[in-house]
Formats: sequence, structure tokens, C-alpha cells
Amino acid sequence: MLDTYRYKVDFREVKYYIEIHEVLKHDLEFPDYYGGNLDALWDCLTDQLLSGITYIEFYNSEKIANKFSNSWQGIIEIFKKTKHAYNDKYSDRFFVTIVHNDGTREEIK
Repeated sequence: MLDTYRYKVDFREVKYYIEIHEVLKHDLEFPDYYGGNLDALWDCLTDQLLSGITYIEFYNSEKIANKFSNSWQGIIEIFKKTKHAYNDKYSDRFFVTIVHNDGTREEIK
């Protein structure tokens, strides 16, 4: 039986780009050696795919999506790529949702 992992990633306190990766590292419980870049994000997320079912919810991402729009899009692309990694072999085990400030939810597909 697969383990189930549930994470809430809250970007409320982020003011600078580097803090986005600090929040990801902390809230997703990445190892100390997490490099704080897109390659490291990919590596840690795909490692997670192999170990169980993962649910991730992003909170307060609107302000970083506006302030760091290009970087945020790169991060979202890594999460999309992870969902469809290995020819969608794990797409039924990896779920990422953006919870908007108005309470609406958007699943990253």
C-alpha cells in the first residue's frame, strides 16, 4: 500500500524570489540539500512520485504570481511536468491545487 502525503504550501510571507524556494523546501519537507532552483524542484518532486500519493495545496500564491510572474510560471510548469512524468505513469498519484484568496480552487493539470 502506498503512503499518502498532504502538504499545504503557504506563500503569505514571501517578499523576495529566494523565499519562494525556502517556502517550498520547508512546506514540502524537502531535504537540506535542496538547491532552491527549478532543477532541484524537479528532482525532489519526482523522488516524491516514487514513494506514494501526494496532494499539494498552494495558498496565497496570487501575490507571487503577480510579483514574480515569469518565475512563478516556471515553477508551475515543473509541477505540471511532474504530474505527467514517465508517460503519465504517476498522474493518478500526484495532485496540485491552487487555493485562491476568494476560496476557489484550481487544479494544476
